[in-house]
Amino acid sequence: MHGLPIRTPSLVLRHFVLDDAEPILRLNAEPSTRRWLPSHVYADLPSAKAVLAHLISCYSEPGHPRRGPYVLAVERNRTGRLLGHVGFSPLDDEVEVSYAIAESERGQGFGAEALFHGCEWASKVFGLPSFLAVTATANVASRHTLGRASFIHETDEVMHFQGTRRPVSRYIWRAHTGRDGAA
Repeated sequence: MHGLPIRTPSLVLRHFVLDDAEPILRLNAEPSTRRWLPSHVYADLPSAKAVLAHLISCYSEPGHPRRGPYVLAVERNRTGRLLGHVGFSPLDDEVEVSYAIAESERGQGFGAEALFHGCEWASKVFGLPSFLAVTATANVASRHTLGRASFIHETDEVMHFQGTRRPVSRYIWRAHTGRDGAA
């Protein structure tokens, strides 16, 4: 469906399945997720399954990131191990992209690769010319990853983000930037 799975040099981007709940529970319990994305931390396996069931249902209804979340699993193509996610959701009049990669797999370019190829795919499939990314200004690693994935820094501001008012940095990705997104 929609040209999935997406195969990149290192990764496979695909729809989530309920069997992903246990690895997602572990990934989302990592210290960096607790710090930067506390809304993605689940209390237990039933909670993770419920969230995944909801995200899976969103593939068909509403089926478009302008109207609801469309989140893809990111796995390592060599091992089939689930590494994280790249997701698209409405935010005001834009579509926001989010991502997370397992701490043990960082520093290898997987985040930038997943972001770039996910955005290329979503741009073509859903006809979206651009994506917004918002990250805590203090999250230097995320800001670096966004830059490597062809996102351009737009502005810094203070907004309600992940449960608290804090300084954030806004980035924009535009289709056909001419970069390959490779690590």
